[in-house]
Amino acid sequence: MTQIGVTILTLLVAAGCSIFSVDNKDYQLSLDDSRSRWEGSGITDYTMLFQRLSSCIICQPNDLIAVKLTVRGDTIREVFDIAQDQLFTDFTPGIFLTVDELFDFIQDAIDVDAAEIDISYDNTLGYPIDITVDISRRFFGDETSFQVREFTELN
Repeated sequence: MTQIGVTILTLLVAAGCSIFSVDNKDYQLSLDDSRSRWEGSGITDYTMLFQRLSSCIICQPNDLIAVKLTVRGDTIREVFDIAQDQLFTDFTPGIFLTVDELFDFIQDAIDVDAAEIDISYDNTLGYPIDITVDISRRFFGDETSFQVREFTELN
């Protein structure tokens, strides 16, 4: 192969890699705009239906259920298991997330240059409603998704 052929092949491979990379600038702009709307709302007390899904080989039971979270002062105060119709009396921190913690999760995904990020935000208040992150295409089972539904501000 000639030197020109090697150079062209190298450029094509490099271009191909950038075609499939995530453009974090757009994700960062969306995150910043949405977080600004959320912070501008001043909401610290709310309820929401929350679901966390992980495609892992060995998942914790909490990763597979939908719950109703009650958040007061930006802290989870109550976790209600909808399917079991009962309160969780003990839950692992980090399994269920407040809106602020969801924003932090998204920021972390952007910062580590996750292989795939798919996020949608509430148009009015800016909180995340659907989040899917795949940290690396090389690893199976590192995908995580969150859904937020029926968000209600508390008085």
